[in-house]
Amino acid sequence: MSFVSCGSSGDDEVPTYQEQKYTQHESPQWDNVAEAEKPSKKYASNMMVYVQLPDSMKAYISTADKMAAFCGSECRGTATLIDDVWCVSIWGADEENITLKYYCATNKYMYYSAETLVFKGDEHIGTYDEPRTVYFIVEK
Repeated sequence: MSFVSCGSSGDDEVPTYQEQKYTQHESPQWDNVAEAEKPSKKYASNMMVYVQLPDSMKAYISTADKMAAFCGSECRGTATLIDDVWCVSIWGADEENITLKYYCATNKYMYYSAETLVFKGDEHIGTYDEPRTVYFIVEK
C-alpha cells in the first residue's frame, strides 16, 4: 500500500488571492475649524464645485460621509451632500492645486481625488444638474 500526498513543500506554494485591506479611519473633523482659522477669513476668492462619485462608489454613499477640499494639508472648504451631489465651496488664491478628500463611513476608508483641481476665483465647476464625476484613490 502506498500513499500519495498532494501537499507541497514551502518552495512550490502558489500564493492565494487576498482582498486588499486598507487603513480604516475615524470620521474626520474637517468642519470644526476655529473661526479665526476658517479659510473664508484668510482668502478673498471662492470657487464652487459640484461633484458626484463614480458609479462604482455610489452604492456606499451615506449621510455620514464627508468631503472636503485641501491645498496641501490645509482644509479650504467642506462639502454638503444633496441627494447624490456634493456641493463644495472652496476658498483660495488663483492657480493653487486643490485636492478633494472623501471619507466613506460605510467602509471607514479615506480617499483622495485622482486629479487636482486648479483654483480659479469665482469659478463654478459642474452644476447641481450636471455635476463633475471625480475619481478617487483609497488611502493605504
